[in-house]
Amino acid sequence: MTPPAIVPARYPVSLAERTALGPEVQRFPGTLTDFAALLDQCEYPIEFQIDQIIAMSIASDPHEQIVANVLGLLYNIYTGNPEYKRYGSNRHVFVEQGPVAYSPDASVVRGTPDVFEYASGKTANRNPWLIVEILSPSTRWRDWGEKLEFYKQIPALQHVLYIEQDKPSVNHFQRLPADNRWSSMEYNALEQGFEIDGQQVGLRAIYENVL
Repeated sequence: MTPPAIVPARYPVSLAERTALGPEVQRFPGTLTDFAALLDQCEYPIEFQIDQIIAMSIASDPHEQIVANVLGLLYNIYTGNPEYKRYGSNRHVFVEQGPVAYSPDASVVRGTPDVFEYASGKTANRNPWLIVEILSPSTRWRDWGEKLEFYKQIPALQHVLYIEQDKPSVNHFQRLPADNRWSSMEYNALEQGFEIDGQQVGLRAIYENVL
């Protein structure tokens, strides 16, 4: 029987320890091996980014309401279609160019998941087709300044949705098939909507019971 991985003492493990650090995202030096060990023991979400373990902030009520709405929309769009696999934030996305391991609020894999294994039984997807991030004051800078750059390096990725939690605002990034560049379109009214793979997505449904 394999003994449990040892978590270095410098990392906060309990939710109480994380909450005591404040709402801002916290960074700690660490390896991918350290990150894999923490996944079993941390009581809050963590990510990995180039020799740093990121202690994520605790999600607000509006954030979780939007996440629930988005997952419901993805279910309605792709239910009955086995080609698309839907995931919540517990499923990490791994990008080898960092390496980084992020936990988007929602993701979709089209086809067979390409799985990366940190350690026995601890895996992440390398080929998301769609990624959704809900932006908050404590995460907005990372989402725009760090994570988007790595997301765009994923060859399989075709769509990225950045959704503001405090106002109706959605940025839809889409890979252009002709030359592999990315386009960006912003929507900022509840009456607006956009298409993903021929399926209509409306802002009113994204923000239902939130604003």
